[in-house]
Amino acid sequence: MKHPRIIRVYVIRCRRRGWVFYAPPEMLTAYDDTPPRGFWNKVLHQAHRTHDAALRLIHEPPNRFWRGVQHAWRWLERWTHPGESLLRVIGQVDAVELIHDGELSDAAVRSEWIKWLETRLVSHERGVWLNIACLPVTLLMGLLPGPNVFIAWNALRLYVHWFARRGAQRALVALKTVVRGDARLHPPPQGSGSDCQARVLELSHTLHLPELPTFYQRWPVT
Repeated sequence: MKHPRIIRVYVIRCRRRGWVFYAPPEMLTAYDDTPPRGFWNKVLHQAHRTHDAALRLIHEPPNRFWRGVQHAWRWLERWTHPGESLLRVIGQVDAVELIHDGELSDAAVRSEWIKWLETRLVSHERGVWLNIACLPVTLLMGLLPGPNVFIAWNALRLYVHWFARRGAQRALVALKTVVRGDARLHPPPQGSGSDCQARVLELSHTLHLPELPTFYQRWPVT
């Protein structure tokens, strides 16, 4: 019997960044190992694998050439939203578990989650059309000598926007959402940015989430 796939999302409230939704990296790389059936499912399965293989090559460059590509890629990546991977994976799971500090009602947390999904849905719909419009330009740039980071970037951005949009839609209309409290997630102080970052660093140690501080820094300031 197939077990339901559930993604765990930590909800952190902060005056500077609003509501932050964080899923640990291990939640974002889990796949259903069941061989896909049907042509379209096989295409989607291969697209996910190709996407992740390309990112591994860029983020773990095997030689000097790819380290140069990584430098340009990192600069471009600064302009992306850190919650995109979460939305992409939501399209492959059966339920979302929202873990919050327990100071607000479950209904209030669920409402903020829905607002965030709706906002991201609009953003990724725009992104799909923008990257489609950029395809002819980036393809022409492929005539230039050397590796064209912009072609790969545009193709991967189109992939991310498409599946993030799909994940947001699924979370809004079809996905089961479970909400539970955890007092360890009490909000950061309403102080300076460094105070908030220090509290998030403390949370990362308490909850064994080593990548949370970096993720938090990338989350847009409201």
